[in-house]
Amino acid sequence: MKSRYLFIVFSVLLAIAGCRPDIGEDSTASEKAALAEIKLQDGDPERALALLNSALETEASNPDAPLWNITRGECLLNLGRNEEALTVVSRYTSSSKPIVKAMALLLRARIDTASSPSSALNTLASMNIESLDAYRAQIAVELCREQLDRVRTDILAGYRERGWFELYVLLELEERYAITGDISRAALYGGEIDRLYPGAHHTWGRPDYGQSETGSDTWIAILMPLTGEGAAYAKQVSQGAHLAFDRFSEMHSVAPELVDFDTRGDSSRLTELMQLLADSPSCVAILGPLTSSATLVAASIAEGEGIPLLSPTATSGDIDGIGNPVFRLVVSEGNQAAAVAEHAVRESGFSRFGVIYPYTAQASGEAEQFRAVVERMGGSVVSSQGYQPGDTDFRSQITAVKAYSPQAIFLPVSAWDAVQIAPQLKFYRLEVPLFGTSGWDDDLLLRHGGEYVEGAVFTAAFGLNSLYPETARFVYTYNRTYGQEPTAIAAQGYDAAGMLLDAWEQVSSPTRSRISRKLSSMGPWYGASGRCVLGNDTEIRISWPMMTVIDGEILGIQ
Repeated sequence: MKSRYLFIVFSVLLAIAGCRPDIGEDSTASEKAALAEIKLQDGDPERALALLNSALETEASNPDAPLWNITRGECLLNLGRNEEALTVVSRYTSSSKPIVKAMALLLRARIDTASSPSSALNTLASMNIESLDAYRAQIAVELCREQLDRVRTDILAGYRERGWFELYVLLELEERYAITGDISRAALYGGEIDRLYPGAHHTWGRPDYGQSETGSDTWIAILMPLTGEGAAYAKQVSQGAHLAFDRFSEMHSVAPELVDFDTRGDSSRLTELMQLLADSPSCVAILGPLTSSATLVAASIAEGEGIPLLSPTATSGDIDGIGNPVFRLVVSEGNQAAAVAEHAVRESGFSRFGVIYPYTAQASGEAEQFRAVVERMGGSVVSSQGYQPGDTDFRSQITAVKAYSPQAIFLPVSAWDAVQIAPQLKFYRLEVPLFGTSGWDDDLLLRHGGEYVEGAVFTAAFGLNSLYPETARFVYTYNRTYGQEPTAIAAQGYDAAGMLLDAWEQVSSPTRSRISRKLSSMGPWYGASGRCVLGNDTEIRISWPMMTVIDGEILGIQ
């Protein structure tokens, strides 16, 4: 009997999942099959297949052997051995046992997606989803939504009466009409979902097709592979972006909404969504895509339709040449030593420097970059001394540098090395201002540096222990909101969202062209990632947040 109220409740996958048996020579076939199930769900189909082969070899007549064999077929499919998986599953699609038949039909549908999406949908429709465990029911729902996404709109409604598809057909229709701006039809399907499946929108989300609760009639799309290839990274970016929008809405009476659009890692879907967003006048900007290649694909539509597009994570310089309205977020990288040199000469007025650095590729490069910029600005590095990583006695390096009477010392070192070198500099009476790189940006510096690092100037970069106020605030809020530590790309999502919100706020009436112009004229952005610029900005990117220690506290130098 078809359920009129179908929501997949993701409970404990299997009772055996909480108990991982120790497998040995005396293990039973059932124990091996139980562990194989766990290995498959953990993403190790090769090990699962070996366990199932062993179980079937020893107890081929076991009443659970058909289930083991179908699970074996799932392993083969996950390993790319589709023909072998098809051979296995064909024996069970007509089984009289509901669980066996449901599992077999699901596997057959998964195999069919590669050659015939319509066949896959037909097979799914004939399957009793309520006979599946939660793990496979989730796979079935995701597969159903993925295949329905490929069905033309004019025939999509015809799938509504097929098996257990109704809710997912209605959700797909609501989303499509919302994206195209057909508000009346989107609202019609949304109301039907609320009537037939109360709570469904809480589970699956509701697309925007009218004035948002915040009072703004414009919204911004986030276009990312929230499922499929790249989803793990896109989720981090999305969480950072949503955090920025949540904070903005808390502080403003009117705020735009951030609406998620899932490309599912598919370039054709990316193109379709880009066109749908371009055709929706309420969508005034797009945050995404994730990669450079996807951004270049989306750029042609964004450029043609005049909709601003800002990728928080694309790295290709080819995007910079496209120009308005396509942008990418650029976090200053690889030039922090140049930024320190520029600050030390131009802002602090020093011209004679000593350098002490460890013999590592990064530190050596930073020491050389510092020297080159200082000399270009008319100064000089009077002595540069290296040491072996792990050293704790810096007498010889300090003595050698001191002989040339430098006005300041540059230390491209970690915070741990900084709190060891700084006291020794004072002990050997080389008491001059200190400059460092982002390796200093750690709370270890304040805990152990004390008076010896007072007045030091160094760069800040994203890090979980960063002392830079914007970064520290982001790390704290992200951790409190999501219960996990943020990554650098989560910070970039947060900053890209912040730039879009800033542009949205500064224009009197948010339109695509106005937001695009505001982005194109936006200067450096000080955010959780550090000091950022847009990819087609002409600013020379010797641009890092600078920090200093005053009275035992870290202060930013803007």
